[in-house]
Parts: sequence; C-alpha cells; structure tokens
Amino acid sequence: MKKELLFSGIGGQGIMNLGEILCAAAIKAGYNVTFSPVYGAEKRGGRTMCNIVISTEIECQIVSEADVMLIMDEASLADYQHLAGEKGVLILNSQVETKPDCPCKNIQVVPFIEKAMELGNAKVANMIALGFVLRYLDFIPYSTVEDLIRETFASKAKLIPLNLVALKTGYEYTA
Repeated sequence: MKKELLFSGIGGQGIMNLGEILCAAAIKAGYNVTFSPVYGAEKRGGRTMCNIVISTEIECQIVSEADVMLIMDEASLADYQHLAGEKGVLILNSQVETKPDCPCKNIQVVPFIEKAMELGNAKVANMIALGFVLRYLDFIPYSTVEDLIRETFASKAKLIPLNLVALKTGYEYTA
C-alpha cells in the first residue's frame, strides 16, 4: 500500500500542523511515512506545501501523482494541480474560485474557513480539513488522530475541545 498526499496553502492556515498530525497518526498505525515540507521565502503569508507519502514499504518522499490533494488557495491550485492523480481526490477550499484543469475526476469543494467561522474560530479550518481528508484514508484510525490532537494542544488545553469538534465537523461534512 502506498498513498501520496500533497497539502498546500498560505502560511498561517495550519498546513504543516495538519500534515504533522496526519504523519504521526500514520506512524502510530504502523506505516512508513515521509514528510517533506516546503516554505515560501516570505516571513508571513507565503506559500506552504508538504508532500506526504504513507506506505507499507520505504518510498521516495516526493509526490509524483497525489492520491489526496488538499488546496487552500488559488496560487497553490495553479502550481500543484498537475500533480493530482486521475484516480485520486482533489479537495479544494471553497474560496478557491478557479476551476481545476487536471486529470483528477474526483473534486470536492469544502467551505473549510466558513465552517471554522461557524465554530467561532477561523484558525480551526485546518482541523476541519484534516477531518475531511481522513475520510479518504480509512487505514488511519480516527481515534488515533483525536489522541494526537490532545497531545498537540496539551500545553493549551482550552483549545482541545474546539479542535476535536473541528475534526469531527470535517469528518462528517458531506460536500
């Protein structure tokens, strides 16, 4: 089994946090994982992207054809859509207005930021996205991700309940 994932957005949207939690969950589930982050040169608001490969074997860390791609902004779509696999899923934040031009047939548009605002905090859009992504990674136990959210936010315990609700919101969302 091998799954290639690519997540991209603007710095501050929690792309790296989302990727790190997902990688840790896959490792706890017994898989080999590579995580390759890319940061823009800007101090703030630059592009962030991470390649993640989850596998039963040791694999190259570069995504050649994403099974799951999460795109949070227009520029990321323009730069990375060519890597969306034909049989994969391209998940777009609803604020991305450009129609994708890629071989991927399964395109899901999700209002991550709007849903986060409904929960009272735009910063949990990444946890909503993580929940939605998990639906396409059935080999990673949902409960493991919940535990990792508790660990990740242990030093800011008041954030744990909101992030768990955000995760569940994304997991249960139907596009």
